[in-house]
Amino acid sequence: MRSISLVFLILMILISGCSGHNPNKERSIPMMRYDFNEPFRFPFEVNEVRTEISIDDPYELHQYVFHYKNKQTKQEISYILSKVIDEPEKVSEQGKQPIELENGKQAYYKEDETSQSIWWKSENGFLARFIYYINGYHIQLGNYKLDESDLIDLANQVQ
Repeated sequence: MRSISLVFLILMILISGCSGHNPNKERSIPMMRYDFNEPFRFPFEVNEVRTEISIDDPYELHQYVFHYKNKQTKQEISYILSKVIDEPEKVSEQGKQPIELENGKQAYYKEDETSQSIWWKSENGFLARFIYYINGYHIQLGNYKLDESDLIDLANQVQ
């Protein structure tokens, strides 16, 4: 019985050593460090802040999301920075109104019944945008609609 256990152990060592895994063939992408400016002045009281780093596929898309929320009114602004690896980001201009930021950058404003947003090309090839909504896009903005200048101010703060 002891010899069978010893043979089994040796067999397991040989099998694990011959798995064919070659670490030199793996593609390595270094994680880049980015410093993003965050807004400090909001058009409503913010009492909950959280941040997400979403890198579902490190070879394709990196996304950083900052959430600023008022828990009582359910108002929320998401600051999203996304970057497609090895491709310059482009802002889709369709359905958006062009706006110029303080630093001369071109931005685009869009609104519908449940959200307002401002989009622009940010530093290091990122597509940046602020999106304002209430209760996860489930409530029409109505009286809670922001002035367009509020979103422009947010974008100017992070430039």
